[in-house]
Amino acid sequence: MFGRVYLMAGLALAQGPQSLSLRDCIQYALTHAPSIQNAYLDYLSARQKIAEVRAAGLPQINAAGSFRYFVEIPTSLVPGEFFGAPRGTFIAVRFGVPYNLEFSLTGTQLLFDGTYFVGLQAAKVVKDIAYRSYQRSRTETVVAVTKAYYTALVSQERLRLLSQNIQQLEILTQQTKALYESGFAEKLDYQRLEVSLNNLRTEQSKVAELVALSYLALKLQMGMPLETPIALADTLAPTDLLSLLPDTLTESRFDVSRRWEYQILLRQRRALELNLRRYQVSYLPSLVAVGNLATQAQRNEFDFFDPKKRWFPIAFIGVQIQIPVFDGLRRASQISQARLELQKNQNDLFQLRQALTLEAETTRRQLLNSLRTLSIQQRNLALAEEVLKTARRKQELGVGSMVELLQAQTSYDQAQTNYSTALLEAYLTYIDWQKAIGTLPIE
Repeated sequence: MFGRVYLMAGLALAQGPQSLSLRDCIQYALTHAPSIQNAYLDYLSARQKIAEVRAAGLPQINAAGSFRYFVEIPTSLVPGEFFGAPRGTFIAVRFGVPYNLEFSLTGTQLLFDGTYFVGLQAAKVVKDIAYRSYQRSRTETVVAVTKAYYTALVSQERLRLLSQNIQQLEILTQQTKALYESGFAEKLDYQRLEVSLNNLRTEQSKVAELVALSYLALKLQMGMPLETPIALADTLAPTDLLSLLPDTLTESRFDVSRRWEYQILLRQRRALELNLRRYQVSYLPSLVAVGNLATQAQRNEFDFFDPKKRWFPIAFIGVQIQIPVFDGLRRASQISQARLELQKNQNDLFQLRQALTLEAETTRRQLLNSLRTLSIQQRNLALAEEVLKTARRKQELGVGSMVELLQAQTSYDQAQTNYSTALLEAYLTYIDWQKAIGTLPIE
C-alpha cells in the first residue's frame, strides 16, 4: 500500500497550486491519511499474530550453559556398614569436585494441544477483523474527503456567483452615480445601490473565508500538509444529481452484508465461537516431545580448556503429558461466560441490522427531500435571475423604479444562497446514502 507513488507526493515542491480532482484527493488520502495508515498497521500486526501463534506448534530449541564453583562440596551420609562401622550409623562423605561446567541443548515439539489449533484459527479471524476494520477506515476517509471536496466546490461556486453580482451591481452603481451627478437620478437611488453593494462585498468576504477554511478542511481529511497549495479541478454537476430522483423514488437497493460494520460483527461472532471452543478443548490432555543433549565437565581446578581432560555427555529423549483433572470448576465458569458473550453478540447483530436498515431508509428519504428541494431552488434561481434582468431592462428604459430593482437584486441574492445551500445538502446527503447502502466507490 505505502509503496505506491503518486504524482501528488511532490505537491509541496510545486511552484503553484496543484489542480486536483476528487479522485486525486481520494487516492492521496487513501495513502497518506493517518487513520488509514494506522488501520493498515493494525492489519499487518494481525498478520504477524498468526505467525506468533503458529510458532508455538513448531520445534522450540534452547541452548543453555551453567558454571558452578562449590565453595563447600555437598556432603552425603552413607550407611556406616559400608565402611565396617556398626549398622545404623552413618558416615559423612563428600562427593564431587569444586568446579563444574555444563552446556546443554534442549528441544521440544508440541504433539497435541487442542487449544493450539483453536488459537491458530482465532488468529486468522483476528486478521480478518483487522482487514475489515482497515476497509471501514478507507470508506470513512472517502466519505470525509468527498464531503470536504464538495463543500469547497459549493463554497467556491457561491463565491463566483457573488463576484458576478458585485461586478454587475458596481456597473449599475457607477451609472446611477453618474446620473445623480448629472441631475437625472435621485441621491436616494444611488445610496440604496451603494448599501446593497456594500452588503454584497461583506458577504463576499465571509464566503471567501469559508472557501479558505474548506480548503484547509479538505487537506486535513486527505492527510496533506495544510500549507500545500491546491486547486479544485472538478466542477459541480447538479443535473447528474437530479437524474437520480426517479430511481431513488422506487428503489432502495440495500444489502446489510455490504456494510463493513456488519461484516466485522459477524467475524467477531466467529472469534467468540472459537473462544468457547478453546475453553472446551482445554479439558483434553496435551502432549509434548522433549529431547536434551548436554556435556559436562568436573574439575578440581579451573582447567576446562585442557584438551587432555575429559567431558562427560548427557542425552535423553522423552514425552511429557499433561492431563487436566480438577481446576475448581474454573473452565466451566469460563465456558458459561463465553456462551453469554455469544448471546450478547447475537443481540448486537440484530440491533445493528435494524440500525443499518433504518439508516439506509432514512438517508434515502433525506436524499429524496434534498433533491426535490434542489430542484425547486434551481427553478427559483432561474426565475429570480429572469426577474432581475427584467427589472434592469425597465430601469435602463426609465420605466422601472429603483425600489423594484433592489428588491429583484435582493431576491436574486437570496435565491443564490438558497440554491447553494440546497446543492451542498444534496451532495452531502447523496454521499451519506451511498455509504448507508454500501455502494460508495473507494477508488
